[in-house]
Order: sequence, then structure tokens, then C-alpha cells
Amino acid sequence: MTMRRSDVLREQRGDDLRDTALREGARRRRRRARRRTWVARPATLVAVVCLLVLVLWMGMRVNQARAAYAGVAEEVATLQALADDDLVALSSRDLAPIIFSLDELGRDVSRLQRAVTLPPGVHQIAEHLPWIGARYRAGHDMLKVAALLSEAGETTAQVGREMLVAMEATGVSADGSRPSGTWLDILGRHQAELERVAAQVDEAQRIRAQLDEEALPAPARKRLPALDRALARVGDFGDLMGPDLPALQAALGGNGPVRYLVLFQNPAELRPSGGFPGTMGLVTLERGQLRDYQIFSSHELTQDYMRQRQERRPQPWPIEQYFPQDGFLLHDATWWADFPRGAAVTMEMYAETDWPPIDGIIALQPTVVSDLLRITGPITLSVDGEDREITADNVYAEIERQRRMRRAGNLDATHHKELIALIGEALIERMKTGDRQMLARMAASLLPAAEHRDLQFYASDPAVQAMADRQGWTGRLIPEEGVPTLAVNFANMAINKASLAMQPRLTLTLEGPENGQRRATLDVELEHLGSDDEDPLYGGFQRWWTEVLLPEGSAWIASDPSALPDPEALNGGSYQIDLFPGQTGRVHVEFTMPDAPSLLLRRQPGVRTAEVTVVDARCQQSREVSLTNDVKVDLASLCR
Repeated sequence: MTMRRSDVLREQRGDDLRDTALREGARRRRRRARRRTWVARPATLVAVVCLLVLVLWMGMRVNQARAAYAGVAEEVATLQALADDDLVALSSRDLAPIIFSLDELGRDVSRLQRAVTLPPGVHQIAEHLPWIGARYRAGHDMLKVAALLSEAGETTAQVGREMLVAMEATGVSADGSRPSGTWLDILGRHQAELERVAAQVDEAQRIRAQLDEEALPAPARKRLPALDRALARVGDFGDLMGPDLPALQAALGGNGPVRYLVLFQNPAELRPSGGFPGTMGLVTLERGQLRDYQIFSSHELTQDYMRQRQERRPQPWPIEQYFPQDGFLLHDATWWADFPRGAAVTMEMYAETDWPPIDGIIALQPTVVSDLLRITGPITLSVDGEDREITADNVYAEIERQRRMRRAGNLDATHHKELIALIGEALIERMKTGDRQMLARMAASLLPAAEHRDLQFYASDPAVQAMADRQGWTGRLIPEEGVPTLAVNFANMAINKASLAMQPRLTLTLEGPENGQRRATLDVELEHLGSDDEDPLYGGFQRWWTEVLLPEGSAWIASDPSALPDPEALNGGSYQIDLFPGQTGRVHVEFTMPDAPSLLLRRQPGVRTAEVTVVDARCQQSREVSLTNDVKVDLASLCR
């Protein structure tokens, strides 16, 4: 069919319109593309600039971090070298470089914290990123610990320097004058700063306990043991420098003179609290200084008590049973294994005498005197016209030498209690004239003695007593409330000095738990190490009153031998074991105890070191310990 001309023209015009539309669309697309290009170019340029700035920022931060880390490492190495020295030998001048290093360490740690902290917003995001977040948080936690400890250390060193200056100026012995400030006065003036130090140490310990060690880089992980040792060292003094500081000041005469009755316990006459106190002393402290002292036989005080007592007190059952006397006497009043109980009774009896009032009681084992002599060095005393050198190793033997001489018929020989007084006086005079380093070492030796119960402390001031309880210095029968405790206490009821010739051994066997309880057996073995050839006073017959404390919630089932009819016996009963030289006696106790993850084995002061074996009968695995101090046994790990 032939198209008309008009149709052809219309079709051509349509094609032209379509071409025009296509060309117009293309032009519009090109214009939009050009507009997008002009917009994108500045945006890209800004992004590039931001990226360059970020790279430069990170580079600067990396360089800053490296410089700060190098400073931290250098100061830590310096402080570790200083810590390896004998810290108690440091003088006030020696503390100056330590203070400087701690200040520099704090500055470097702050620089390092700033260098590794991302900008706000990014910091919070980074903490929650997978893999990266854990490492970012761990690194910051480690730096927080370092910052807290460096600031706490600097404050402590500054206060310590002031204390040393005061001690070097005034000493530890009061001479009747009123110095401008003793070392204890300085300590009190800085109470607020020291409380802040205690809070910083607590916070550092909290962060360390939650630290993700695996997220730390290897160099940081290598430093964790040193950090833990540092935290352990300062942690022991955290309470003393914080909430317990006012009570510590009061205990040392910071609020006025305080007087203590000191008991020198003889482990050869073993009692549950540590030994018979044949020699005693009175010591007065004021503002942290020794004001006066005297040493005397305990019988002097007991005789005065008997003349002035208001009534005859009933005796504990073992004393009434084995060596009854004219009522309960003052020198026996610390009979019980729980030292605060006996000390409180002693103070009540003492108050009935006309002796000067006392504020507390301190009991000492001979090992404390030996420790002090190791620090002061030997002392030479004129005894019966002969110069005798008293050392840390022979002090007890020298005292007993005088007793043996008198037993051999030399009644002109100096009485052993007189020699104890001479040794005590010589030590105190050595302390009064000693340099600061010696005094610091002597004071430091008393802390482990108190922790091991070779030194036991009691105060009538409730705040002071509470402080001593928290520090573990009071010799309580149950050292930690709520912690399952097993204790076996001995007393030689034969009137002799043979207690040191007895070796105790204990075996505790535990069955598997059932309904929250574990059946257990305790076997106590007592071996007489003496011989028939010895002086019977030291190696003769022994009659052992043995008392057993079972963990709270335990139930006694049976025993061999039978328990004594002791109305005050603890929940495990008390038993009598008679031994001649070379013999071995035993006590067997069966009981149930609550299932617990751990058990505290309590050490009795004065007794020969007890060897203890704890056995889990399910797997026959055991742990053996020597009770040189209290030991906490992890029962849950025995069968792992």
C-alpha cells in the first residue's frame, strides 16, 4: 500500500522529535554528571585530607606512645632497682630520687594514656569491637593500675620522708622533752592523704583482679608477676594507712600514754595460748616513743593479786583436774587457745591490784627475741662474773643454762628469770641507741611474728582491738570468721619443762560429699622425743591435754580414747595422752563436717611445728603441710 505524503511527513516529524528528546536527555544526563563531578571532587578531597590527618594523628600518637612507653619502662627499671635494695635501710635523703622517679613515672603514664586513647565517640566504639575491644580495654586497665600505684607511691614516699626526718631528729625513746613532732605525729598529720592512698590501692587491686591477661601484649603480661608482688606488699598496709590509722595511732600512744603488760611465754611449759608466762614486763609508749619499762617475775604480780583479789575465781577444768591451786591465778589467766579471752580475764585480775593501770596485753615467744637479736647482733652480758655472748641462736639455751646450773646445786648462779630481764634490758637499750635502719628492721620483724601468732596482742580499747583483729595480730581461736577452721591445741599438764620434746603429727581423711556433708577422721599422733638419759625436767614424763576444734557445723561421732568430761571442751572434745620417753600416743576422732571448698588449719604458738596430711579418700590424693603458720587447704583441688 502506498503511503500518503502527509503520513510520511508525520512519521518523519515523530522521528525528529524522538531524536530531539534523546539528545535533550543525553544533554541533561551530561549536565547532572558534571554537577555530580563538581560535588564529588570536593568530598573526595575532604575525605583524602581527613585520611591524611588521621594517618598523621596516628603517627604522632604512635610516636608519642613510643616515647611515653620508653619513659615508663625507664622509670620502672629505676624503681625496681631501688626496690631490690634494703628499703628499711633508706634514709630521708635516699627517698628523694625515689620520689622523683615516681613523679616522672606518673607523668609518663599520663602521656601514654593520652597517646593510646582514641577521640571521644571512637573510644566508646573501640571498646566494644570484636577482638580489638578486649585488647583496647585491657591495655587501658593496665595503665589505670600503673597511674593509681604511681600516685599512691609518690604520696607514700613523701610522707615517709617526713616521718624519717622526724625519727632521725627525735628517735624512738622519749627523753622527757616535747619535740615538735615525732614520726607518729607526722603520720597523723597526713591521715587524709594516706586514706586516699589506701583507696587508690584498693581500686588498683580491684582492676587487677578483673584484668583480662590474655588480651594484653606479651611484654605487658611479663610484668604482671612484678605487679602482683607490688600489690601484695602494699596491700598488707592498705587498711593500716587508711581506716585503721586512727586506731594504730592510739595503740602507739598517739592520743596519750598507753601501757602494756608483756608476757614472755615459755614454750617448754606449753599452754594452749603458747606457754606459761614466768616473766612479765610493763612497757609505756607515748607518741610512738618508748617512755619507760620494767621487767619482773610473774609471781610478783600474782602474789599481789592474791593479796588484793575480791574473790577466788574458778579454775578452768584442766587446771582444776591436774594441778589445782588456790583459785584461778593471774599468771594462768591466758590459759585458753583464744588469746583475747584469756587476755581480757588477765586485765580484770590485774585491775584488782595496785599496780599502774594497763591498756592491753602482749604475749611473746622466744623466737621474737631471737629475731630481734639477729638484727641487733650479739649482746655480751656479765653473768656470775663471766662474760656471756647472747646470740639469736643460743638465747634460749643460755637462759636454760642458768636453770640447769641451779638444779645441779649451784644456788649462787643467777636465776634464769634474772637473765631474761638482763637480756630484755640490753635489747631495749640497744634499740634506744640504735640507728633508724636498725629500728626499722626490728619493727618489720614484729609483723610476721604477729601473723604467725608468736606475738599476740590485746587492747581494752575496742577500736584498737578491732584493728588488731583485722590485721590478724590477736591470736584468736578462729582467725577468720566464716572460714571453716580445724585446730588441735596441746598443754603439758605434767609440771616440768618437757614440752619441746613432743612432736605432733596430724592426718585428716575426708570422704566424698553427701547431702552437703563430708564424713571425716582426724588422727593425732604425739611422739615423745626424749630419752631416759636426760634430765627428767626436760625429757621426762609428759601428760598431754589435747583439745580439738572442728569446723563450724561439724558433728562429733566417736573417738578413741574417749573424750574427757571437760564441760568447756570445744566441739571436737578434749583428751588425755600420757607419754614416757620414746613413746607415741594417738587420738582418733570421727566426725562429719559441712562440705566446703577450703579448710583453714590453725597453728598453735609454742608447739613444735606440726606436720599435717590432708587426704581425699575418693582418689587417695593428699597434701602435706608444715604448720609454721596458718595454712588454708584447697579441698576442691585434691582430686583434680
